[in-house]
Amino acid sequence: MSKVTENYKKLASGIGFYYDEAANTIYGTRNGYELLVYASDQRYPYLLTITASARSGDTLRKDELSQFRKSVGPVSGVTQKDSLITVVMKSQKNQDRLCSDLGSTIEALTAFLRERSFAPCCQTCGASGPTVGFMLESARLHLCADCAAQTKRENEVKAQGRAQKNVNIIGGIIGAVLGSLLGVACIVILGMLGYVAALSGIVMAFCTLKGFDKLGGKLTVVGIVISCVLMIAMTYFGNRLDWAMEVYRGMREYYDYHMSFIDAFRAVPALVEEADAMGDYIASFAQQMLFVVVGAVPTVISISREQKTVNRVAQIGYMQNAGGFDSNFQSFQ
Repeated sequence: MSKVTENYKKLASGIGFYYDEAANTIYGTRNGYELLVYASDQRYPYLLTITASARSGDTLRKDELSQFRKSVGPVSGVTQKDSLITVVMKSQKNQDRLCSDLGSTIEALTAFLRERSFAPCCQTCGASGPTVGFMLESARLHLCADCAAQTKRENEVKAQGRAQKNVNIIGGIIGAVLGSLLGVACIVILGMLGYVAALSGIVMAFCTLKGFDKLGGKLTVVGIVISCVLMIAMTYFGNRLDWAMEVYRGMREYYDYHMSFIDAFRAVPALVEEADAMGDYIASFAQQMLFVVVGAVPTVISISREQKTVNRVAQIGYMQNAGGFDSNFQSFQ
């Protein structure tokens, strides 16, 4: 169990809610409103978002939202889109303080909604009544029984179609090449600015893998292998372009010798060897490849996670919540 997961469980218990590890979401009901609590960006696990779905005869005015934000210390922002009310809290790493802040924010939010006669409703159809939290891909939704069942059916059909779809190798290669060219551009531009930055390698890995995934339809093992080969080739090409730029500028500035950039590119190996700088040349390529690996590993993990959740609808906390809602909810499982 990770430290974050352990902290989330303690946080949920501390406010009388539950924690769904699979959905990475804290959920529960307070004062009649179903609430979902989660980190919108997993890089910042203690920057929490709270959502509720409720409606009244009137939409919340901007001054009401602003007043709520100012009156509740832990809150940094609050918005309403249709029936969805979203509250963003200030980041707080101290767990005791975070638990206290979350509890007080939830109480303030539900009191705020009740004072304005907001009734719980389905986020999709707007029907008043109890809802449960659902994961739709990476989004959290507040759905009634009918909408949840319909959404589940529709997305199961889409998921089956995606699973049966063959990867487009040609499209994937084109996407990977286009992505890798962004990495090459990053290497050259940062090199011209005098930097050997981790950013260029990370951009190379991310854009190459994402390019294959987008134009290939999905990232498979074959796609990862093809992308890795392209990353190695393009990183070498980018590194050599970077050195060629140095040769080109050096010849013009220090030796007043006007060679073309293409000639400078061709001359890089010979000039590097002549200058006894082959070690530096190889080291710069190795350093860029290290950064590519640093970028590739989390990108592959991220894409794999995305693919597992594509078109999937999963009820948040089914076992704990099942007894508290209409029996129709049990038909989704």
